[in-house]
Amino acid sequence: MASAESQEKKKLSKAEKKAARKQAKSQHLLLKHDGIATSETPTKFLLIGNGGLLNGIQQELLAPLFKHYGQVEEIVMLPGKPYSFVCYREIDRAIKAHDNLQGYVLRDGLGPTNIRMYLSYVTQVPKNSINCENLPAGLILIEDFIDQSLERELLESITWEDGSATCESQSAQQSLKHRRVKHHGYEFLYSTNNIDKDNPMPDGMPALFGQVIDDIMATGHVQCRPDQLTINQYQPGQGIPPHIDTHSAFEDAIIALSLGSQVLMEFSHPDGRHIPVLLPPRSLVIMTGEARYLWSHGITPRKGDIVPSATTDTKGGLTLMPRSVRTSLTFRAIRREPCKCDYPSRCDSQQNQTIVKAIQEHNPSASLPTSEQEAAVLEQTHVHQVYDRIAEHFSDTRHKPWPRVAEFLNKLAPGSVVMDVGCGNGKYLGVNRSLYTIGCDRSQHLVDICRQRQFQAFTSDALELPVRSASVDACICIAVIHHFSTQARREKAVQEIVRILNSGGQALIYVWAVEQERNKKKSNYLKDSKTSDKVQIANNGATDCEQEAVDTNLETERRNGNACLQKPETDSSISNQNSKVTVNESHSITASPSNVGCSDTSQDCCKSKGTADGKDVPDIERRNEVGEKGVRVPQGNNLQTTDTTLPIHKNRTQFVQPDLLVPWHLKIKKDTGQGSPSKDLTAQNEAAQSVVYHRYYHVFKEGELEKLCLCVGDTEVVSSYYDQGNWCVVFKKK
Repeated sequence: MASAESQEKKKLSKAEKKAARKQAKSQHLLLKHDGIATSETPTKFLLIGNGGLLNGIQQELLAPLFKHYGQVEEIVMLPGKPYSFVCYREIDRAIKAHDNLQGYVLRDGLGPTNIRMYLSYVTQVPKNSINCENLPAGLILIEDFIDQSLERELLESITWEDGSATCESQSAQQSLKHRRVKHHGYEFLYSTNNIDKDNPMPDGMPALFGQVIDDIMATGHVQCRPDQLTINQYQPGQGIPPHIDTHSAFEDAIIALSLGSQVLMEFSHPDGRHIPVLLPPRSLVIMTGEARYLWSHGITPRKGDIVPSATTDTKGGLTLMPRSVRTSLTFRAIRREPCKCDYPSRCDSQQNQTIVKAIQEHNPSASLPTSEQEAAVLEQTHVHQVYDRIAEHFSDTRHKPWPRVAEFLNKLAPGSVVMDVGCGNGKYLGVNRSLYTIGCDRSQHLVDICRQRQFQAFTSDALELPVRSASVDACICIAVIHHFSTQARREKAVQEIVRILNSGGQALIYVWAVEQERNKKKSNYLKDSKTSDKVQIANNGATDCEQEAVDTNLETERRNGNACLQKPETDSSISNQNSKVTVNESHSITASPSNVGCSDTSQDCCKSKGTADGKDVPDIERRNEVGEKGVRVPQGNNLQTTDTTLPIHKNRTQFVQPDLLVPWHLKIKKDTGQGSPSKDLTAQNEAAQSVVYHRYYHVFKEGELEKLCLCVGDTEVVSSYYDQGNWCVVFKKK
């Protein structure tokens, strides 16, 4: 008998052997990812290997094939899976389909590649669907808002800029990666994510679009009549990052009319909720209230969307719908007064006011806190606000992980669950793809960037992690603990890491060190002191992990001739004998009189890493202070202060106190656009502006981090080391 079976196997052709391997692989994937085993006994349910949404297969392609052999009750397609399922009403129909379609080639000669199906029987079928019915609060979707005739008329009326477009329009198109864009009423400035309220476009709003606005107002869902229109044309594969329209720029309703193609718009809430909303052609979506002010919205760049199937006999299933050219008309009403919405955490108007109030009332001289309330204000002003303001450019300058952090991650067992507390733009989240790594950060904008990069991340304060106790195998916390301004808050942050670790789980913590010279060897932070004496940009005081941006700024300064000295004017100021804090009440950022050569930016400030010799070093933060408002301070040595006033550190020098403010100078280019939001600032200065931010640090002395990790209990220090001006500890939960 064994000999006969062996002889039978030898008769299999090469193609048959390959098909058997493919079928076995699809069965293995199903068992591994969904826990569904295949069956040797025929059932009503068929697994279609290579017939999933991940393969680019549409339900409309599968339905006629399998209906030919009997009545199909359901076709189930799962997002991100290379297989699907067909459910027959009768077993004999499933057997017939299995025998006749085994190895069938899909898209034979029609698609970019031929795809061969491999069929197996299963005893159960998972359920999965996209629910587009539960919309975010305040979101209104009106399908077929216009008819096809008006759609054609609107599309034909749009004339696109050619090579003779203005420099500002060309610049905007380049920043959008060549996506075509056009404005009416007021031009939207992508360099600032704002508009110039005092500079309307000369041609006004075309009459045809005015008629559409009339119809929008007739719905009763919009209170303020739109007077600004942005037209975007999206080719298949293009999208837009998650964002919230600037609160201070526009009134409550943000209105979008889709022409030409459907698209799946994805809405994200700060608490991690994610709702995809299908926008059909000719549909109107109106974002008001919470949907406008709190939820971010974006479009993932891809050539098709997974959407509910329109096939009547497969109701509730999913299919892949290819995108075509889509033109979006976004109507908005210009806001003339500061925003007073109910969502201050996302509101630039209210954040500006909070920062000014914190500086003027709570802590004008930036002193060490004496209470929890004062500590929270100091960290909000000199850490948290800044991260949200610099998030975009910060992400652009953060790339390569530190070697010893990567080494820690790469030594973890495959499949380990890892939490990155203070993940920034997520550069450590993708170091080891065999791990399940989740990030959290206090900055919502940085979390949005992580999600845009397809990383798992959520917004959270490190003092209160919304994670179950004993639920992760490892943690990393890079350049976070030194931003907490009291011993109790630093202990609480470590306690939270210990709490979420499994027994035996390990954590790696990095903090900035007092000792910037060890064993007669200077850290890279001190090595470039000669350059910093010659080029004032080095006064940014970046930590050693931040060095890459400083070096970039040094090089920029050399190229630009080191010339940007201007004295700004301000509306109000607060001072003491050691430092001067200047707050500009307008929308512009107060400048500092210094020769600065930071890398150019349009809206946000920068944060980075690196070394003077070009080698990559850890990113122990460059978190600039004071958020949206600049702080102007005198230049000089470490400022000696009395009582609890925080000194302002001079970059490239040894530390004289453990608690201090580290300045970061940011160069802002003059805005050449007429009437831009920064014109008040540029009117004062003909050259580039320098904005000085200050971030709070508690620098750690030798042995302090180990004591901190041990004092919280249930911990054992595995190793500690010094890494280019930073103290580092690996500890294990008992």
